[in-house]
Amino acid sequence: MAITGVTDYTNTYAADRTNGSSGASGNMQDYLKGLKEKYPDVNITVADFKNGKQEDAYMLGSRGYNNVAISASIVEKMSKDPAAAVKYEKVISDMTGNADRIEKFAKENNDEILGAGVVIDKNGKVSYWMVGRSKDKIENPGTVYKQKVQKQIEEKRAKKKEEEALKKKRLEKAETLEKLLEKAGNGVSENEPAADVKIKETGKGEQIDLSV
Repeated sequence: MAITGVTDYTNTYAADRTNGSSGASGNMQDYLKGLKEKYPDVNITVADFKNGKQEDAYMLGSRGYNNVAISASIVEKMSKDPAAAVKYEKVISDMTGNADRIEKFAKENNDEILGAGVVIDKNGKVSYWMVGRSKDKIENPGTVYKQKVQKQIEEKRAKKKEEEALKKKRLEKAETLEKLLEKAGNGVSENEPAADVKIKETGKGEQIDLSV
């Protein structure tokens, strides 16, 4: 799969990354360092995306299932506000066990997952993401698609044939029953009391009770 936008990501977005940026306060730098030491299995990147293209480029360029891109303003807030620290550290902590969930999802859907993670923007919005591709499409997209379409067509034909056969059977049964009723009605006088007449449906061996 071609990864578009990586050039823009490298040239434009990378210049805005805060991997210990000189604009960060010492307190924020210390907090960030401690955060990375606390969660060594999580790929923490401090960044503020200027647009969706930069964000997409980051996702397409990331590998692994434990990526976290977090706004510099949120990191600074976490360094000063214990409640914010607890809230967003929970999100980061969840990434440490993300591999098992992603691998299970990939296996169930026969997909190949290239990367996954979470983005926490400057407003504190948490967005989870995943980049992958179907193994079916990788192996032979044309054949797989053709097989799926052909299977759908065959299923529709079989269903239609079954419905038509059932409709024909019901119609024949209705016509037979109508004739039997007509015959039974002709054999009973209007002055005679109603009686139960048992009629055997031809070829069915089935007894039908009719009140005439």
